Amino acid sequence: MAFVNCRFDNAVDLSDASLPAVDFTGSFLPGLSADRLKVEGDLTLSRTVSGVVSLSRADISGNMRLNRAELVSEDSRYALSAPQLRVGGALFALAIKATGGINLWGAQAFTLELTKGCLSSTGHAALRCDGLRVAQDLRCAELSVDGGGISLFGATIGGQWWFNRAAVRNHTGWAVSAPSVRVDGGIYANGMSAYGGVNLFAATVGESIELSGCTLTSHGDHALRAPGMRVEANLILDDGASIASGITLPHAEIKGTLRLAGSTFAEASTIDLQHATVGVLDMMSTNTRPPVFDLRAATIGRIDDSPTAWPSRIELDGLTYQDLRPLLPATQRLAWLDCNNEYSPHAYERLAAYYRQLGHDDDARTVQLARHRRRRSSAQLPARLWGYFEDLTVGYGYRPGRALVWLFALTTFVAIVFAAVPPHPIRANGPAFQPVAFALDLILPILDLGQEKAFAPSGNTAWVAWTSAIAGWLLATTIIAGLTRRLSRSGH
Repeated sequence: MAFVNCRFDNAVDLSDASLPAVDFTGSFLPGLSADRLKVEGDLTLSRTVSGVVSLSRADISGNMRLNRAELVSEDSRYALSAPQLRVGGALFALAIKATGGINLWGAQAFTLELTKGCLSSTGHAALRCDGLRVAQDLRCAELSVDGGGISLFGATIGGQWWFNRAAVRNHTGWAVSAPSVRVDGGIYANGMSAYGGVNLFAATVGESIELSGCTLTSHGDHALRAPGMRVEANLILDDGASIASGITLPHAEIKGTLRLAGSTFAEASTIDLQHATVGVLDMMSTNTRPPVFDLRAATIGRIDDSPTAWPSRIELDGLTYQDLRPLLPATQRLAWLDCNNEYSPHAYERLAAYYRQLGHDDDARTVQLARHRRRRSSAQLPARLWGYFEDLTVGYGYRPGRALVWLFALTTFVAIVFAAVPPHPIRANGPAFQPVAFALDLILPILDLGQEKAFAPSGNTAWVAWTSAIAGWLLATTIIAGLTRRLSRSGH
């Protein structure tokens, strides 16, 4: 049945019809009702101007063509309403204009082509493809959508989802909402604009998601929301991508690289990677730094960053990583840990372990020392004072050389005092007085050189003896505690 370049005064009704082929190319129709239509060949509506086209549960064995068609709904119905449509071949709708939107809920096709289309609606999604099944590619490059956005809840795409340079706007919800979508290939949306954000909750993507140079505004607090998403390759947000709000990826798995280099983030942006698994996190050179980066309990193979890319706050508690690029000295990396909002012992332990596995033991000790100092700042006053003493004397066991300096200084001072004012002998047949040995006997409680038992200080020097004995006891206790702590760490 062919009606090429025809004009119909009344709506055409093909409901429940069974035809070998249908062709309305270039025709004008007030409307087309073709629910449950069966076509053995192709259904062609290219360059057709029509009111509402209804194809609910229609079965097209060949291809369906809507290239450059203009469909208009003057009420709340979809301009193209085709829930559970089945197309054995491809559904071509290049440069289609659908005022009222397109409903392909539960539809099936070998491939779906919407490149350069223009869809608009109010009150519902401009493109509704929930439960859509496409054996090969979904092509939406340069698609313009205004009003209700795109919905692909639970859709399955066997090939690639092409979305480059598309512009999607939703005034009340997500610009692109595709929770639980499955794409066996990749999602390629370079240069896309999504005014209302993108929702990929629990999505599964067999290759990469490329959003280079895209513009994402927010729906609520999210510009990109994808908790539990699985990506077999990369998630790319670079080349001047503009993010107006948060990127939420908790429990997501990105086996390749999450690249944020060259992106611009709004002042209120938060990147949430809690419990996420990422192969490589690349944030080497963002145009503007996101204020908050939440990496709590995340597992990351390698982090590529630089001090100029660190946000003002990074949540690091429970973060696990294997490599940090570039390799920075501990004194610089500690500024990274200082961005953590609260003290996290795990963050310091992980960084120290990282330096140890590289053989940078000095850097590892520097990190451990910084850990104790950070913990000390939140301790109670007695513990804080003891911490200051440990730090000053032995650097919490990570600077044992300080103990020798303090021991030498204290011994020298005491020896000089008692050389100037010798103590009096306790017994007549005692040993000869030796100032250095007497000082060591006073300072080190584990030593017994016979001097302290043979001589007794008098006058003001008694205070020196008592003070040096107390100082020696504190110094010895601190050394033992610090070294024990260090040895126990080394054992692990």
